[in-house]
Amino acid sequence: MTHVIATFIAKRRPAAALSRAMGDAAVHKLNHPELLLVPVSDDAFDAVVAREGPSDSVGPEFWRLTETLMELARECSVHGPIAYAETDYFGGVGVQSAAAWIQGKLALPPTTHPAGPINAALHTIGLERANGLDEFDTLGLGLVRRMDVFEERTPESLETTP
Repeated sequence: MTHVIATFIAKRRPAAALSRAMGDAAVHKLNHPELLLVPVSDDAFDAVVAREGPSDSVGPEFWRLTETLMELARECSVHGPIAYAETDYFGGVGVQSAAAWIQGKLALPPTTHPAGPINAALHTIGLERANGLDEFDTLGLGLVRRMDVFEERTPESLETTP
């Protein structure tokens, strides 16, 4: 099976800041009552490049995370902890990559491994595992195996009620 995604994960305030920084990128909710996903779709990535200019990847194993996206996450993390998760699996073989920021500082440097970095990043930002599940499954990341799945989901509204 394929699993290829790139997304930021955060509570409402930092997710809204990330969304604005990425050209009003869509924000999605999965299983967790507080954490939201801000996928780094082609449109969101292009909006960042158009505003900030091109940027180098943080490493050859990352297919989406750039130095500019790292800086945006750092800046937005003053509103609350942020994790970044990237997967690239096909037929059960591949890697996952992750990073995390808290209070404007890198809390988990960009890390890549066949298993574990995403759980570490989610744990770093405070996600508590549900009974019998790891952080990845507690959040529901298995529900979105490809970036185009986000296009099929209804985005969350970030508008606040008076």
